[in-house]
Amino acid sequence: MSTLPTTPIDVSSLPRPDVIPRAVMRQLLGGGDWLSSWWSVVGAGVLVVALVVLAVVRRRRRRRGWPWVAVSAFVTVLGLGLTANVIAGYVPNVLALRVSLASWGFGEAPGLKHGTAQERGGGSGQGASTATHVPAPADLRMPTDSLTWVYTPPGYDPAGTRRYPVVYLVHGSPGASGDWFAAGNVAQAMDVLIRAGRVQPMIVVAPDVNGTGPSPRDTECLDSTTGGSQVDTYLTDVLVPWVDAHYRTVADRSGRAFGGFSSGGYCALDHGLRHADQFAAILAMGPYADPGEGGHAMLATQAEWDAHDVMKYAPTIALPSPLTLFLSVPADENSMSVRHAAQVATTLAGRGVDVVWREEPGQTHTWTMARATLPYALVTASEHLAAS
Repeated sequence: MSTLPTTPIDVSSLPRPDVIPRAVMRQLLGGGDWLSSWWSVVGAGVLVVALVVLAVVRRRRRRRGWPWVAVSAFVTVLGLGLTANVIAGYVPNVLALRVSLASWGFGEAPGLKHGTAQERGGGSGQGASTATHVPAPADLRMPTDSLTWVYTPPGYDPAGTRRYPVVYLVHGSPGASGDWFAAGNVAQAMDVLIRAGRVQPMIVVAPDVNGTGPSPRDTECLDSTTGGSQVDTYLTDVLVPWVDAHYRTVADRSGRAFGGFSSGGYCALDHGLRHADQFAAILAMGPYADPGEGGHAMLATQAEWDAHDVMKYAPTIALPSPLTLFLSVPADENSMSVRHAAQVATTLAGRGVDVVWREEPGQTHTWTMARATLPYALVTASEHLAAS
């Protein structure tokens, strides 16, 4: 494990992103329904109390009260689940739930014809989202049933001449490719930011970085040396060329960003820095700085693990210029991962990397934080990626 900095890391000199106007943020953070509402939690609590009272009354009258106790227990579990979801922000609405279930292999992927995980009418100002399988050679040992979600912006024409920069977003662990389109609601964010003139039209790609072998749900985007998937090779040699071949992309590093949240944020740092010849911008949201237990399962030796410890190699790794790093952390945490992120940010800034630092106010390490910080990551990417 990376060693903890013994003194606070001063990030006061790092640039912050411009504040997104409140009116735009209101549009970005909307779209929830009863699955993400505290009113649903309150309603479930009131119902539990009513059912318990009814069960007690029936018991005192020597009537069977156990059915009401069973119903009360069910509603209690439902209420606890709703409470956890409201706090974590993983499933903001019913359609997002369908996206998540499809990404986990339960049911068909819903068509998001409006480019968003919100039910709303179509229009010329809205993009489109699709889910597809990007096949990998058998020797990479990647899952054969995974989905990759792709957002194309308003006006995208596969037969046109315009080319678009691409933002790749990686999910956390446990997680699946649909997380950025469900919990992250990235298509809604892109639609709103494009209409507001805050970002240029961009393609967004969310791959599945789960694998097979010893650590199928926590690959850390690594090439396994213990018999598991070759995720790093899949991303560099399969996914990016496939996207460039099937979409009208700016097909070089000047038009690509690589990002993620949580363990996906670690993927963004490690994969993005080690493949900076392929990406001009890195978007690390709530990241870790080392591959953790997933890395120990994926890699056979401590030396291999150490080679993927970002804090160890950040001072010396060869990097192209220009390179942009957007790094955001929850402002309400003083955890080891936050301090590690600050150390990585200051180290790379000292080496000439264009670092943008954001502390997300009122947030902890949840998908609510990821959804709140994503617009700032997208704006940063847009400012540093080339258009056609």
